[in-house]
Amino acid sequence: MVNKVFVILINLLIFSFPLQINYDYRFINFEDLPTKAKTFVRTYFGHYDIRIVKIEMTMTRTDYTVQFENGIKIEFNSNGDWDEVNSPSDCLPSDFLNNMIINYLNKNYPDYCLHMISKGKHKFEVELTNGLELIFNKKGEFLRYDHKILQNNT
Repeated sequence: MVNKVFVILINLLIFSFPLQINYDYRFINFEDLPTKAKTFVRTYFGHYDIRIVKIEMTMTRTDYTVQFENGIKIEFNSNGDWDEVNSPSDCLPSDFLNNMIINYLNKNYPDYCLHMISKGKHKFEVELTNGLELIFNKKGEFLRYDHKILQNNT
């Protein structure tokens, strides 16, 4: 009996594993993005030339990526809400950010610009061009510096 249960568990594991790692991506047209994503790109990045638009699908989620000729990349969730915006070299526009975050950055780091921002469930993570990473809550209030970065710089 124990052997039968063991064999069944092994078979379930073997045959369900490919389903868990099922991953597909393909290039799509800009117009195939969710409406919110198209509006975001047109509003805040409309003056940049788009290089590629991609959809990535797994068993549990669908994501979209828009990459521009200058390297700026925006990642969107299935609803078209942005999850992350980053740039390998250019400063990012900050118009789409919470005003409290913009004011904090302008006041405390006027000589540096936004390099990357990611949006989590309860926080924003911001990276500046000097490599400093800052954590803000959803209201835009500064919480702390990323401790991993601080430890690496000391």
